[in-house]
Amino acid sequence: MLDPAAVERARHARAVGLEDIAEAKRQLREAAKRMAERERKLAEREDHLEARVRRIARRLEARRQRQHRVDGLRGRLAERELLKGKQERKESQLARDEARVGRRDAEQQSKGTELERREADVRAREAELDRQGADLDRLRTDTAQAQARIDERAAELEERERELVQREEVVAGLEVRERETAAKEEELAALERKLRREGERQQKTTERLERHALDLAERERALARLGHSLLARRDGAAGEPEAPVTKPAEVDFSAGLEALSAAAKSIRPER
Repeated sequence: MLDPAAVERARHARAVGLEDIAEAKRQLREAAKRMAERERKLAEREDHLEARVRRIARRLEARRQRQHRVDGLRGRLAERELLKGKQERKESQLARDEARVGRRDAEQQSKGTELERREADVRAREAELDRQGADLDRLRTDTAQAQARIDERAAELEERERELVQREEVVAGLEVRERETAAKEEELAALERKLRREGERQQKTTERLERHALDLAERERALARLGHSLLARRDGAAGEPEAPVTKPAEVDFSAGLEALSAAAKSIRPER
């Protein structure tokens, strides 16, 4: 027979184990949701960074193209300056072209001013690109740190998953023990029903024996009264003829004997 306290402890341990498993599963689901959301945000951030890198690359390409154009303009300006020197040396020969050269000088000056303005703009854009490159490096560093944290979290999740597998194995063992306990409980219940039926049968037998005993006691008292009455008649009536024994007394006596034999037969099979 099993100890009810042990069975109750096993049930309590199983309930605690199931609660722990449910809590661990809930935490795993929440952690998986958080990791999925973080991965989605990281993917969006990487896409944003890639887009910014592409924009920066386009800006750098445009900057190189503008630099090529500026270099070409500077080369032409140098050539024009050389031509201008030659024209100044040949001023006497090119007097008729002085007005035209003056206009070209004005144009060159305006173009030089424009080139200086563009150069300042290019420098400002270079500074902006440098700043954006620094931001990109910082974002890459943040991404690497986030990836390291994700790897650490994944390792923790794997460890918790191994612990969960171990707990599930323990729970499986508890379930086997619970099934064995349930089978033994069923056996105990069957034995208890059998004992209950046996007790009811014995109770009925006891009640029947008690009724027989009361009947026998009543018959014995009747026989005793009849015996006393007969002795009194025999001792009190010396010359008188003896009164015949009444038939009812004999019937009661024989009925008492039959009741005794019937009680003895009913008791013997029960033993």
